[in-house]
Amino acid sequence: MSLKSRAFFRSTTFRLTAHYSLIFISSALILFLLAYSLLSDAVRDGDRLAMAQKVREYASIALKRGLPALVEFVRMEREDFDSDEYYLRLDDPDGRPLTQIAPTDAAPLPDELPRDLGPGIQWAFLPRPDGDGLIELACRSLPGGGMVYMGKDASDRERLLRQFRVIFAGIMALVALVGLAAGFLLARRTLKPIQALIDTVRAIDTGRMDARVPDKGADDELNELARLFNAMLDKIKSLISGMREALDNVAHDLRTPATRTLAAVEMAASTKNDAESLREALLDCAEETRRMVSMLGILMDISEAETGAMRLHLGCADMAGLVAEITEIYQYVAEEKGVLLAVAPMDRLPVTADADRMRQVLGNLLDNAVKYTPSGGRVDVSAWREGGAVTVRVADTGEGISADDIPRIFDRLYRADKSRSQRGLGLGLSLVRAVLFAHGGEIDVQSAPGKGSFFTFTLPAAAPDA
Repeated sequence: MSLKSRAFFRSTTFRLTAHYSLIFISSALILFLLAYSLLSDAVRDGDRLAMAQKVREYASIALKRGLPALVEFVRMEREDFDSDEYYLRLDDPDGRPLTQIAPTDAAPLPDELPRDLGPGIQWAFLPRPDGDGLIELACRSLPGGGMVYMGKDASDRERLLRQFRVIFAGIMALVALVGLAAGFLLARRTLKPIQALIDTVRAIDTGRMDARVPDKGADDELNELARLFNAMLDKIKSLISGMREALDNVAHDLRTPATRTLAAVEMAASTKNDAESLREALLDCAEETRRMVSMLGILMDISEAETGAMRLHLGCADMAGLVAEITEIYQYVAEEKGVLLAVAPMDRLPVTADADRMRQVLGNLLDNAVKYTPSGGRVDVSAWREGGAVTVRVADTGEGISADDIPRIFDRLYRADKSRSQRGLGLGLSLVRAVLFAHGGEIDVQSAPGKGSFFTFTLPAAAPDA
């Protein structure tokens, strides 16, 4: 057996074909057996009914008038008896034949016949005396002793049933072929989407990342699987593209401090006995190293928050107090840039949160708002309680964000084209979302180019008396 044949016999196509064919052929076989049973019973019952009626008539005569009268009755009706169809024999109590009739050109019943039968009519099959065929025999004990035997040649009937069996065998062979062919076609048709899925995976394995499973438009489970698989491939492609872009951004953002550090080291190495120059070179190295460490630390914080591993020191924090604290810090930055930073009046807003992490969230949002708001612009911060949540909003009148950039501004290291002119790592908003996620909060942004931005986040509120 070749490897290809072995693979076919182990395939799902072969198993489905075998299962379908087995069900199809078994159903046809059961139907035939039922039809054959009904047909044979109907044919046999027709013959047996006539013989049983006649045997009961003879038993009734023997009961009422005695065995000699029965023998005389049989002899009298002999002329009217259908001697071309039935066998008849009457035995005395000692088993000696009193009279017997056989069809024309047929030998009478053999001497050895069943005796000592129970009550009622008993049925038996005997070979014909000439050995060609069978005789179906109705036997009954007569009242007062003796036996009556009445039979009929069952050869034609059995021949008919045998022909029926032969015809059925031929039909079953055809049914088996049809069942196998239909099962194979059904299996191939059913597994066609799976084969398309396999072909797509093989194409992707060879590097064709744009390969997709054809969508047949059918509303079934397999086509739904194809659609989900295509959606997964699109997501994976997007993630790979994002990873490549993130690596490019990391390489770009790390290359600058690394280059500056290298330049500072080379400058220090070329400086002889100038303590002040060496000190400046070391400070430059420390500053650029601190920048790289900060980027890596923020990346680790984001990963920990997204995976649920971020260690939070939860407690009751007043969001109103945190907002006031952070806005006070950024007041100086806003004044230097000529931006008005306004805070709406608010009462105490207790939340269950890590206060230091909330300072990071507020600081990043305010830093972005002031950074991207031109001189003469305005940044408004407000917070309020609504139901079981505390909502904080940071609104600015800055450059705004395009519709294409909004879905990606929370991705790691993503920086829109307009923001690349500003110094930054592209990690602030990613950290904001990750920290809020770790606290069970949400953040939303509404923005349009030239119309400013609204960043709104919510956190579960703590009990008022906490």
